Amino acid sequence: MINKLAILGIMIVGISCESREEITRQQYVVEGMNLYQTNCANCHQVDGSGLKDLYPPLAKTDLWQRVKMSDLACIIKNGQKDSIQVNGKPFNAFMPANPKLQALDIAELVTYMREKWSPNKTIFSLDSARFALKNCP
Repeated sequence: MINKLAILGIMIVGISCESREEITRQQYVVEGMNLYQTNCANCHQVDGSGLKDLYPPLAKTDLWQRVKMSDLACIIKNGQKDSIQVNGKPFNAFMPANPKLQALDIAELVTYMREKWSPNKTIFSLDSARFALKNCP
């Protein structure tokens, strides 16, 4: 009897921890979607298809395998002046900085973009965003 209660208790604790993490991930995705539509969709399009030869796509790209999420956080916050190669194609348009975005905004944006277009559907945590932004080149 004691073993069954102990196992049940462990299961409940495990489920509640996963649920809290999943709720946080879902909140990040929803907030990230709103931030994306406000700050990114004009150039990268709502569906992530990019804008012709000006702005790179985020959907269906090799970007998610090549770019570290910490580098993406820095690009979102500080902009990009250099050319970026996506699916073998160079994109040279300037990406403006987003200085008003805070670490939480960046965490939510990256989590949303991962959810939408990356094979890695995990949360980009607030701590990860803070660390990345603190260490931008």
